[in-house]
Amino acid sequence: MIDEARAKQDLTDALAGAGVNLTDATRQTAVQLRQIFAELLASAQKAGVVRADVDGEDVQAIVLAAVTGERHRADHTRPGRLGDLVLDGLRP
Repeated sequence: MIDEARAKQDLTDALAGAGVNLTDATRQTAVQLRQIFAELLASAQKAGVVRADVDGEDVQAIVLAAVTGERHRADHTRPGRLGDLVLDGLRP
């Protein structure tokens, strides 16, 4: 997900630059993503592979931070490094 975000952000930037309004679609997608994150998080917590004190808003913020950070990292020789670090931090 994090690795693919750069290409998706480039497409989003290009569409916005061409005057395409993505607001409604973005809102709908955000609602769907929150629901998906909540379901995945509950399953992972039930399986004991994600810390119990993590909530859906935490996951969404962490994913956003990792995607943004990966996009702006100067070192492109280790793709996915931020995602690996995030996953390590979520483990109990």
